[in-house]
Amino acid sequence: MAWRVMDYTDDDVDRLLRDNERELTRLAAAAAELQLITGKGESRSGLTTAVVDADGRLQSVVFSPRVLRLDVRTLAEEVVQAVRQAQEDQGRQAQELLAVPQSQIIGLEEIQRQFAEFQDLFGAETAERNDRLRRLGERDPRDV
Repeated sequence: MAWRVMDYTDDDVDRLLRDNERELTRLAAAAAELQLITGKGESRSGLTTAVVDADGRLQSVVFSPRVLRLDVRTLAEEVVQAVRQAQEDQGRQAQELLAVPQSQIIGLEEIQRQFAEFQDLFGAETAERNDRLRRLGERDPRDV
């Protein structure tokens, strides 16, 4: 397996730090917004609607007057459907809020490849510095 050596400059490191700071700021703002998300759902028949809070806890259930025609078991199914739909809606909104832009997503193999390149480069640079330090230590101070 051949490795391509990547040169990392101070500008690259600064750019990475700025990108990380921006992402942390975005995530902090998103965390605050997460607490405001409510999900809304409706049963398949449309006779029952539900609202859940940011934690998925039921906040309200509204019944159409036609639910009075339903038996208890069917009414319970209506409520469960509406609540599940509301929870799914809340979860979907949360995922959208926290989503990383598609252009910034890289695969595991690419991450591993970049990390391996960085390790190789760092190892080579460290070995070179250690070798220079060793040579400097071997010099006679009077030669300087």
